Amino acid sequence: MNSKKSRVALGAALLTVTFFAVSVASAQGLSDRARATIPFGFYVGEQLLPAGDYEMQTVANGVAKLSNTETHTSIFFNTVRLRNPIRDSSSGKLIFNRYGDDYFLSQMWWTGQQDGLQPLPSKRERELTRLNTPVRISVAR
Repeated sequence: MNSKKSRVALGAALLTVTFFAVSVASAQGLSDRARATIPFGFYVGEQLLPAGDYEMQTVANGVAKLSNTETHTSIFFNTVRLRNPIRDSSSGKLIFNRYGDDYFLSQMWWTGQQDGLQPLPSKRERELTRLNTPVRISVAR
């Protein structure tokens, strides 16, 4: 099977698993949902999202959902868990990496939790990271 067919099959399998997943946020120890207003367009993986109001939630182990509350569009994406035992968890925040005019969602932290989520970086972001040091931008929720 060639590389393109493998990626399509893997994407279809992930999409199928995502749609059939049951919300298990409590098993991950993360809040079900959090909201944030993001004042700039940004990437999650390869997907460019517009500025706006968003709701974040964990869907299944390693999968998160980001929904634009204005357009009612959602994306699902893979993440890795982050742990920061010394983090001030009194407020949640989103952290973005900025390269020039492009912003990439880098971390999601929930209020009252020491654990966060990090989206898997896209190929484009990995290439930009090799060439530049990102500027870290924090958006409080």
